[in-house]
Amino acid sequence: MTLQEMMNQITDLGTRIRTLATQLAAQANDPSVPIADLEARQQQLNDMNRRMAALQTAYQTQQAAEAGGVQPLAGGSAPQAQQSRTLTDMLKSNEYARAFAYAIQHGVSRKNGRDNERVKILYDALTESGGSPVGTDGGFLVPDDIDHTIREIRRSLDPLAALFNEETVTSPNGWRVRDTNPTKGLVDVDEMGEIDDDDDQPSFAKVSYTCTKKALILPVSNELMTDNVANLFSYLGRWFAKKLVITENAMLMTALRSLTGTSIGSDPMKGLKTALNKDLDPAISALASVILNQSGFDILDNLLDGNERPLLQPDPTNATVKRFSGRPLHAVSYATMADVTSGSGASASTTTDLFIGDGKEFATLFRCGGYELASTDIGGNAWRTDSTELRGIARLGVSKFDTGAMVRRTLPVT
Repeated sequence: MTLQEMMNQITDLGTRIRTLATQLAAQANDPSVPIADLEARQQQLNDMNRRMAALQTAYQTQQAAEAGGVQPLAGGSAPQAQQSRTLTDMLKSNEYARAFAYAIQHGVSRKNGRDNERVKILYDALTESGGSPVGTDGGFLVPDDIDHTIREIRRSLDPLAALFNEETVTSPNGWRVRDTNPTKGLVDVDEMGEIDDDDDQPSFAKVSYTCTKKALILPVSNELMTDNVANLFSYLGRWFAKKLVITENAMLMTALRSLTGTSIGSDPMKGLKTALNKDLDPAISALASVILNQSGFDILDNLLDGNERPLLQPDPTNATVKRFSGRPLHAVSYATMADVTSGSGASASTTTDLFIGDGKEFATLFRCGGYELASTDIGGNAWRTDSTELRGIARLGVSKFDTGAMVRRTLPVT
């Protein structure tokens, strides 16, 4: 069997896996579907993924054999850890960085560069990371240099994602299982007495996630495209990082604002204490923080006690962070969390939100696969402007796990 025939099989199986995963997610959301059917469908998906791993191993082994005389393995599949290390090594290598820069600078895309030996490692990485390949409807995975830059800048931008649970997945659709807490303890039983069945049985709920494709176009001057690789990668990393922070913040804010808001009352500090003491479970309250915007932070930061001392206390480890009852306050900009105005004219009123709780228990931000970039110097407006247009793609999703881990309180802005 030729490498092209094997790649066609990998692509076909990848399409079937994605279709089956989508069907499984839909059935998981349907209470009428028996659990036995879900388990059977999940087993079918697991079997297909194992076949994919075997196909990938066969493809990589034959590819290596044709390139350097290595003998193919006699059946079986390589351990998953070996595949992961291979992908990591690819993305960190200078060879991958040079091939990626070449693809960007010469407008090589996934569709037109398969026979170009200079970008062969880019296709190897796509096959290694998912087998569909991941970039079927996207671009090439970014090198480690860009990925590292993206994460550095994301941290410096203080994204909301740091306050929530984060998980990297390989399938754009899926589900996780969440249990429920028991409400009763053990019961008294006489010696040799019969133990009754407990009606407080453990129960589980399915939490589904869907990662949607997020993409944007970035025009880059051809002068920058011909610059050294370090400058190009640094620029792409800064641009993509900022766009990712904005996108992720907007998705997480949508989840937060799906909560029903109630007034914090005439005394903000008293209302904040009540939320921490009564509205949150003690285990959640102990690890809680407050997410608020500039208006909310300004109001709380200006409150004084009877001795004209600020009610918010500075964090002893970080002078720029304020705490209330030991819980940190995370102030974000108006661009991330705007005030809410209702009514118009003289009857208009403006409020700001305070989100109090543990974001890591409240919701999870899912990231599917790696970041991807593709380029063209002839499509869109690139030809007219003597530039190169880059398309950045990320697949993201947000799912709420424990809505009781966060409360929303509104505060009037005067």
